[in-house]
Amino acid sequence: MDLKNKILQTPTGKKLLSEYQLNLLTKNNIETLLDFHDAEDQKLHKLLAIKVESVLEIKKELDMLPWQSEAFVETANELDFGTGIEELDKFLDSIAQPFRRGRVWEVCGQTGVGKTQLMYTLALNFVWKHKRQVLFIDTKQDFSTKRIQDMLLERKVDQETSEKAMADIHVVEVLTSEELIEVLKAFDQQMTDDVQAALKTNVVVVDSLAACFVGHRGREMRRTRDSLLTEVACRVRKLAVRGVAFVIGNISFSQDSDNCDDDGLEDGNSDGSTRQPNKPMLGSYWSSVCTLRLSLELPESTNCGDSCDDDGLRMVNVMTNTYGPAGDTCLLQITDAGLV
Repeated sequence: MDLKNKILQTPTGKKLLSEYQLNLLTKNNIETLLDFHDAEDQKLHKLLAIKVESVLEIKKELDMLPWQSEAFVETANELDFGTGIEELDKFLDSIAQPFRRGRVWEVCGQTGVGKTQLMYTLALNFVWKHKRQVLFIDTKQDFSTKRIQDMLLERKVDQETSEKAMADIHVVEVLTSEELIEVLKAFDQQMTDDVQAALKTNVVVVDSLAACFVGHRGREMRRTRDSLLTEVACRVRKLAVRGVAFVIGNISFSQDSDNCDDDGLEDGNSDGSTRQPNKPMLGSYWSSVCTLRLSLELPESTNCGDSCDDDGLRMVNVMTNTYGPAGDTCLLQITDAGLV
């Protein structure tokens, strides 16, 4: 489907844009969905004679439309990866969301629940099982090589295999959303240029996306944040169409309406007030980007604060699912070898 028809499927585009305005896009070499996303907001504002806010809204609505090409969908069944976690793979099959090319997953959870351990396990299992590469984007500057080595030792992997697995997890540190966008742009360009290392990288892990937006708190920064989130979403979707799978970490927190904005970014300090649990950061728009949104949580039976020991048991809860049901759960265990 061409760009004009796609835009006319969005509520804002259908309401604001005429055939003449849409034809201006083609005249200015903006002919595809990716061209439109890549175009600067100010340029589109001037070209289409609509507000910048309307441009951002159209981009958001386009992101919510079905985006996979027919050719990609036809070959999807041949491109399953599997997570290497037996119980999780069975669970994902039951909800029509196996780990495969082009899937964009979000893993939410409160600090310390084990999100990073899950992402380490997924990254290690992928390079070990599929002999391909993983791009691990570390936004917290705390990637633990030792943790990966300990997991390999616990699995009794020989030294050669261990060294190969370590080398195939390519870690890049980023501090801001702008740096993250540049890393994704560079990766996409490397794929275009047929750089072999990029072509062999089929999974991108981001730990964690919320850390890139720590400076964009509150209502006053919402417009800037949404613009950057739109750009991140565009880059992720573009790479997903090219067959790259994403696992993106995000923080969940207990919301207090007095000191937390409704966009999912905390504005104030924590005062111990009564809060509602499990609200992921980055707001309602970002929640629509991923094909699967998982929450990693302590099972209710063990959620007893400091009065009981952590037995490593974790519940995976399906928050949203593009291809199947939501609300289902399964149990995993944190071990020295990773999550099982």
